[in-house]
Amino acid sequence: MKAFSLKNGLALVLMLSCLPAFADDTAGSYYDQGISLMKQKNFKDAVQAFDMSVGMAATDARAYMKRGQCFFELGHYDLAVSDFTQAMNYSQNDAAPYLSRGIAYSKQGKHLDAIKDFEKAINLDPTLSGAYQGMGDALAQKGDNAQAMQNYNLALKQDSRNTSVLVARADLNKVLGRNAEALKDYSMAIELAPTSNIAYIHRGTAYSGMSRPEDAIKDYDKALSLDPDNTELKEKRGKEFFKLKNAKKALSDFGDAIKQDPTDSDLYYHRAKAHMQLGEDGAAMEDLEYAIRLDPNEANFYLARAFLWHKKGKSILAREDIKRAQFFKPDLPKDIRFSDDPKNQDVWDEETFLSDINKTGDKDTSEVLQNQGSLGNTN
Repeated sequence: MKAFSLKNGLALVLMLSCLPAFADDTAGSYYDQGISLMKQKNFKDAVQAFDMSVGMAATDARAYMKRGQCFFELGHYDLAVSDFTQAMNYSQNDAAPYLSRGIAYSKQGKHLDAIKDFEKAINLDPTLSGAYQGMGDALAQKGDNAQAMQNYNLALKQDSRNTSVLVARADLNKVLGRNAEALKDYSMAIELAPTSNIAYIHRGTAYSGMSRPEDAIKDYDKALSLDPDNTELKEKRGKEFFKLKNAKKALSDFGDAIKQDPTDSDLYYHRAKAHMQLGEDGAAMEDLEYAIRLDPNEANFYLARAFLWHKKGKSILAREDIKRAQFFKPDLPKDIRFSDDPKNQDVWDEETFLSDINKTGDKDTSEVLQNQGSLGNTN
């Protein structure tokens, strides 16, 4: 949520900033070149163009604002803060530099500094929707949900069609358990911006949290039609297919995501679970081995592998993997049994509650996998 809202807020700031034109034609030509490069999303070369512009017109705030935005887009937040501060020095009554710096501070986790800048921006321009939104984002990060909600409402009072704020308010409502209100805001954002995938992603995530995987998949389908190469979306949709025991489609999504990001250990772990759902234990073990090589400190990887060792009757190997899992996640039960009974008090997340199904995926054999003794530490 935050990355989306911050970037949209910054874009709003730069549109609102109406500062004097350059007096120096040469500086202006470099400035225009920088603007052109920004439109091409070539922020690195745009910085150099604005360097030339600033060097020839050192007191003009426009180039500092634009160069600051380029640094922001490149993730160089300290440099962005410096440029927005310079813009303040040469345009003291303009709200835009304060809003921009506040957004950059928020990206750095400096929420108190961000709040001060948003307050200053609001004092200079009480109609600035982005400043209320930035204030809401910062307050939400600090855990002050009531004040955050108040600021999101004020932001929408200034601009009722601000989809970024609608998504932010919906996310907060979801955190507060107000699912109906959250879905209403997500749907309004989608209605206002049907070709933007952000609201679809966030609403899909909300549906997932409400145990509505079919609805989540519909939203992820739409988001992927707008952004087909989004690895995170493929993973999200794959998890929903897994919940529906549609392991074949889950495998397809996880496989596509792995092709795009072969270094993500979680993708191999979730693909392993899909293989396990289909009874393809050999492929599952291969994926788990790979996940553990990529990240040897993740407890769930060892637990899933222990489950496979247990199925093979290799209780010693299963027990040692469980010990590793307990080492990396000390709050796990001391005694762990594997079972297909969801009421089992030792169940660990969704991964322990597993049933074997045949390779066609059409019939659940419900094989019971429960040992009579603990596989964990008994000391």
